[in-house]
Amino acid sequence: MSGKYALIIGNTEYIDPGLAQLTAPSRDAEDFARVLKDHEIGAFDSVRILLNQMSSTVNESIDEFFDERKPDDLLVLYFSGHGVRDELGALYLAVKNSIRSRLRSTAIKSDYIREVMDQSRSRRQVLILDCCNSGAFNQGTKAATGVSIGTASAFEGGYGRIILTASDSTQFAWEGDKVIGETDNSLFTHYLVEGMEGDADVDGDGRITVDELYDYTYEKVKLATPRQTPSKFSSKQQGEIVLRRSIKIENIKPLPLPEDLISEIEDLRPYVREVAVQKLERLLQGKSIGLARSARAALEKIVKEDDSRRVGQAAFQILETIRQKEEEERLVQARLEAARLAEEQRLAAEKLEAERKAKEEMQRLREQEQKESHSRTAELRREKFEQAERFKIEQAKLLQEKAELEERLKEERAARKKIETAQVASRKIEEERFGALKVGKASTAKVGAEQVVQEKAADRVRAESSEAGQLVEQINTTEIKIFSIWKFGMQQVWQSLIGTVAYVVISGFDVFYEKGLGVAAIIFFGVAFGPWVGLITGLLGQIIINMFR
Repeated sequence: MSGKYALIIGNTEYIDPGLAQLTAPSRDAEDFARVLKDHEIGAFDSVRILLNQMSSTVNESIDEFFDERKPDDLLVLYFSGHGVRDELGALYLAVKNSIRSRLRSTAIKSDYIREVMDQSRSRRQVLILDCCNSGAFNQGTKAATGVSIGTASAFEGGYGRIILTASDSTQFAWEGDKVIGETDNSLFTHYLVEGMEGDADVDGDGRITVDELYDYTYEKVKLATPRQTPSKFSSKQQGEIVLRRSIKIENIKPLPLPEDLISEIEDLRPYVREVAVQKLERLLQGKSIGLARSARAALEKIVKEDDSRRVGQAAFQILETIRQKEEEERLVQARLEAARLAEEQRLAAEKLEAERKAKEEMQRLREQEQKESHSRTAELRREKFEQAERFKIEQAKLLQEKAELEERLKEERAARKKIETAQVASRKIEEERFGALKVGKASTAKVGAEQVVQEKAADRVRAESSEAGQLVEQINTTEIKIFSIWKFGMQQVWQSLIGTVAYVVISGFDVFYEKGLGVAAIIFFGVAFGPWVGLITGLLGQIIINMFR
């Protein structure tokens, strides 16, 4: 389902002293928005007003307004304020923060608006500019007239686009802060509003198209002042763009009935008046709501004043049928209005619910941020405390190291002092000794000679003692060797004797004398390996001899 949307921009305040302060644009914007929002006039679905806003806000609003629209949506963009051209001829719409020396960054360039309109899906676009090129004048002064500001070339292109302007030259709808004519609005917007309220419906069909509104405004402005000429430009327009649809007959301006029909109504013959009633019925069912309103008024007059019961009854039946139809339409409208109100209430409830949820979410996020902030604060406090503790420990350590260093320095100074004292004492003793040496040089020489003689004698005694000690040590070593040899020999003889005795006891004396081989084995092995080895060897030898005996 297509919709009707409007963005109304008005600007009266300018920070640039070269741009005149205006009074009309704010009233223009409010009044034009009023007729568009009125459900009995424009019945637009949404009308947004921007008054004295910064260029960034206006640019963003224009972009949002034309974005995501349907092809059949009707979009009306209205601007009331100053129009300024730069040195290259580009057209800009001046807003609150616009500065003539920096128009690119502080004003709304026509190229931007054209690009946004070109990229929109809507094929029913209406641009209304109630502005002039005020860059050549200050407050209360006029510029040369007749110089085109190039509205057509600035906004040409697009599909299904109509542009209405207060003028296409440096003519003014106001001069400085004074409005032309007896009106609080600029002249152009004043007649736009008046036309939308019903005066532009010249044919009385209950509809006001863009073309009808422009034609009405153009004629009224030209009659009010020859210095201003409104202009209209269209691009690839197909069909009519209807700004107002009125279904209430009382809201339509009545049109005069044809003269012949009036004559028939006033005719004295009842059948002629009855034919006139039938013609009035056809007018009631026709397309011209203005004629229908006049026809209805004539039928009501016939019911009240006609002396013919038949003519009055015919007129009454027609009016009754119309009233029933209107009642049905009223009920339908009431149901539609109730549905619309219910939908608005539903949307309002959804909006309130969304706002409540958004508020709760914001509150939750705020509380979460506060908790995180408290947590971060606690963490920072803990880190700060730990840092302070580490600083205290490091400070105490540094103080301790400083004390130890001072103690070592103190000890070193004491030791150095002792050394210096000892050096002083040593130097003193050395000096005293040197003095003593000087005084007793002769006696010292004598004592030295005696000491030399004594030392030589002592050396000679020590040499003799050393030779005697070496001789004693050699004698002792020889004696030890002799004793060891004697001891070993005696041990071997003793072992042999023990083996021999044992062999004699076991083998008998006769064997001892007969068997010299066993004795020889006992002696040999006894001397070499011990008595028991010798004894075992001798016995084994004896056993072998007995075996061969």
